[in-house]
Amino acid sequence: MNPPSRNEYNKRKHGLLWPMFFLFSFLLLLSYLLLIILPSSPVDDLSRHPLFFDETASSMASNSTKEALIGDESLASNEPPIHVDTPVNSYKIKRDNIIEVLDIPGTQIIPVQSAEPHFQPPPTYNQKLLTVQKRVIQGEVIVKSISSQESVIYRKNGNVEQGAFQKTLSDSTQQSVPTGSGHSIGCGQPRSIQYQDAPASQELFIISQLKYGQLILSDELFAYQEEGKQYLPMQLLAELLMLPIQFDVDSSSLSGWYLSPEKKIDVSNNLMMFWGHGSDCSIKQTRVFYDDWDLYVESKVIEQMFGLTIIFEPSRQRFSILESASVPLSQIHERKRRYEIFTAQQDLNNKLKVKEIKREDAMIGDLAMSFDLGIVSQKQRDIKNTQVEGFIQARSDIAGHNVYAGYSWSETAEVVNAYIEKTLADSWVKHYRIGSIESHSMPLISESSEGVGIRVTAGKGFTEDFRYITVEGEVEPDWDVELYRNNSLISIQRVGSDARYRFTQVPYYMGLNQYQLRFFGPNGETRTESFSKMLDNSVLEKGSLGFSYGSMLREQDDLQQHYINVNWSVTESLTTGVSIVKQEIAEDDWLTIPKLSMNFLGGKNLIQVNYAGTGDGFATGIIVQGSGGDIDWLADWEFFDDFASWENPDDRLNQQAQLNLSGSLNMANLSWSLSGNWKDHNLASDFLQFNAMVSGQYHRISYSNDLRWQSSPNENKIYNRVAASGRVQNWYLRSYLDLAVAPDLEVNQWVVNANSSINDRLNYQVELNYYPQNDDPFSIRNSIAYLFDHSALRFVVDNYSDGDWFAQLKWNSSLLWQPESNLWLLDRVSHLNTGAVKIIAFQDDNADGVFNENELALSGLSFSGHSQFDNTTDSDGELLITHLQTTRPQRLLLKELSLPDPFLVPLSTAITVNPHPGNIQEILYPVLYTAELEGSVMSLSDGNFIPGMGLLVTLRSQTLNREYKTRVEYDGVFIFDRVLPGAYQIFIEDKLTTDLVLKPGDYLELKGITLE
Repeated sequence: MNPPSRNEYNKRKHGLLWPMFFLFSFLLLLSYLLLIILPSSPVDDLSRHPLFFDETASSMASNSTKEALIGDESLASNEPPIHVDTPVNSYKIKRDNIIEVLDIPGTQIIPVQSAEPHFQPPPTYNQKLLTVQKRVIQGEVIVKSISSQESVIYRKNGNVEQGAFQKTLSDSTQQSVPTGSGHSIGCGQPRSIQYQDAPASQELFIISQLKYGQLILSDELFAYQEEGKQYLPMQLLAELLMLPIQFDVDSSSLSGWYLSPEKKIDVSNNLMMFWGHGSDCSIKQTRVFYDDWDLYVESKVIEQMFGLTIIFEPSRQRFSILESASVPLSQIHERKRRYEIFTAQQDLNNKLKVKEIKREDAMIGDLAMSFDLGIVSQKQRDIKNTQVEGFIQARSDIAGHNVYAGYSWSETAEVVNAYIEKTLADSWVKHYRIGSIESHSMPLISESSEGVGIRVTAGKGFTEDFRYITVEGEVEPDWDVELYRNNSLISIQRVGSDARYRFTQVPYYMGLNQYQLRFFGPNGETRTESFSKMLDNSVLEKGSLGFSYGSMLREQDDLQQHYINVNWSVTESLTTGVSIVKQEIAEDDWLTIPKLSMNFLGGKNLIQVNYAGTGDGFATGIIVQGSGGDIDWLADWEFFDDFASWENPDDRLNQQAQLNLSGSLNMANLSWSLSGNWKDHNLASDFLQFNAMVSGQYHRISYSNDLRWQSSPNENKIYNRVAASGRVQNWYLRSYLDLAVAPDLEVNQWVVNANSSINDRLNYQVELNYYPQNDDPFSIRNSIAYLFDHSALRFVVDNYSDGDWFAQLKWNSSLLWQPESNLWLLDRVSHLNTGAVKIIAFQDDNADGVFNENELALSGLSFSGHSQFDNTTDSDGELLITHLQTTRPQRLLLKELSLPDPFLVPLSTAITVNPHPGNIQEILYPVLYTAELEGSVMSLSDGNFIPGMGLLVTLRSQTLNREYKTRVEYDGVFIFDRVLPGAYQIFIEDKLTTDLVLKPGDYLELKGITLE
């Protein structure tokens, strides 16, 4: 019997088209109904909470907390907060006609007599930062601008206008929980918990979202995860929820109170003391972690401390705090409303506390280079061979562009990888790259591909394909790279001789996607890079236009592709796109493919419809992505009718579909995902696959288990992959096991890697490999590296079960050269993927921000927020800081105790830098000598002069939008100290009295002011 012809086969297949389409539609409908029927998460139930806090919170407050502290409020920062040391002072609050002194660390409150009207100035806010993040995503560089408001209370000359705390509950109801011994621990009473503190490890930070009720407080909260427990930054959390708590960076301690001043909170000297709230006060011991920005406390302890309910969703990397009567949502909404009103004023205040240093691309930049050279010898099938091989990388700025080049050689091959690119934040063209590129992904036509050519992205950012993303970059050869999404392991790669890593089809779901790259070097090096990508219902604003262009020669087969994409937002919920693609599907076989797309946006759902056609056939598809309850989901269906493209070579596919579901098991801190993939081939048998994955963390080990079922005409196959990675004591362990479960149980691959530092100079690494299908199934790699100050030498031996062996002796080092100063830096840690800045600190005597010849350089200043925190500015006032992460802005904070004189004040306490490899950016850091001002105020009453005690005196800058406030003392005298130089006006209450100019180091005594 003759096999059917292609046309007859297609007729039979097309007869199944509509049944399969209806089946797929039914599955989509069923999934949607399940999302509706399934009970919603506790977070989603918040909107139906029976208590409306805006109306009831104040009525529930007790008399002991009826007085609110009035003053400044601001939204919280997306980054770790800045701590500024200030002396401990006191509040005086009138309560029941009694003046009570409340000790609040880090604040100064001006006493007010009850008989005097209190002048309340408009609220001021801390800075609003525009930070830029960059990462190669989906064949383009994503530049993400994040508006982040620094939440540290804005200090003016040491005086703090404290936030307005809403009326709160005075006492918690006495609650207790049973313990294992039959006793109970009461929550409504003082509690003490012992804790062990330790510095935070960079690799254990997670970037998460924080919600309070339905309000998103932060999209990039730096939380900490250790041994399956989550730790939240207390200072930032307190500022987000407007709680009177202060973190002291020098002692790594917390102090403050909650609900009432009598219920003090003190976290210091390995002991927590606070008043217990909530329903579970059974924790007796805990751990605390700290860094230069905050103190990280276990979420369960925070629940006990404030009576809150905190839910962590691992799959979305999100913390959700259920609304509490003691922290009304209206209080936080009001703060947000006031922030929006005073946006312009915040922009000015930005320049006072934290200064953002924009990225600079140099005309002739600094040269960063990396070398990896060695001798390789091997024995394979009784043939011995010895050769020299090496790899050189270089990166620099040339004519305002970043240039990269990598070259590797051996007796078998030579590999070159080079490109020139530029990222522009404030222009219509956002990014372009020439050389080795990654193309944009276009559904139906081509996935993101590697090649040589040009790629341009312009206009408003848009997402052409929101099914997956591609993550790629450069690192040294023989490094291992692990990719995580929301702390779940996605994939692992070992970098080859081209020094490139590339992850394709990386999950990309609705909401905030937090990605982390973990790098493991052959000498025992470890480092991490984190970035985020948001997929929401605001792909483009109405009327905005997005544009992308690409022209490339594909690396895998030397075929060419040229394309242009234009996206236009018709309405707030409808985006249309047009693409013209000229594609070489075989040698000298070209197709011109027009493509139309439409994005429907709304609520928590995105729908994309695509259509592409040629003269001979067409292709169409629909992508639906959404979120409901605890589940995120993605559905994709594509149909091809006599349509060939890079995505469907030789017209092999008739149609394909996939469905992905993901969520988390909150009680177990586990993430899960279910997926199905079906392909209807024109000639070959259908392909059907289902995957189920669970991932989580145990102690410091991240793990995942992926179960895969595949269907074929002859048999069904089941595979399982188990992966684990993390630190156990002094060892970093990684293991990957691939199993065939059915029809027969067998091991496909098993890799175990362990490395540890023997001492400060020696690192040992061992790797076991088992590949049963190979002729030599077992192999073991032993590697020992000696770390010099400026380089590293490693010896590696691989032994195989059949007697073959492979050995290499390699030396590697990294160079950073600054031509302007002829500065040469050698380091064993690469400068290729990290940035550097040079801080130049000086005494700015004329307050012009320029380092003039007659001004003094300041030595001995130190900054936190980087790895070389012990280094200080030299005799020229210069401090070179290297190995800064480039995927996100870096915050550098002056250690104020390093200032040589208490009357010296920096214009900006902290700076935010955006470093990049190839340019050591110089940053001027002016420090000013402050001035002091003294005066007196008298009131004339019935011919007698009476001291104006208690009157508010405001010293207002005419140029910097800065104010200093104080009160007239009992003898009529007022004093301002540590005032930055400049032109000022003095107001008594709201009345202008005089103008003056203060110079650095001035001590000015004003004539007496008399008020009638």
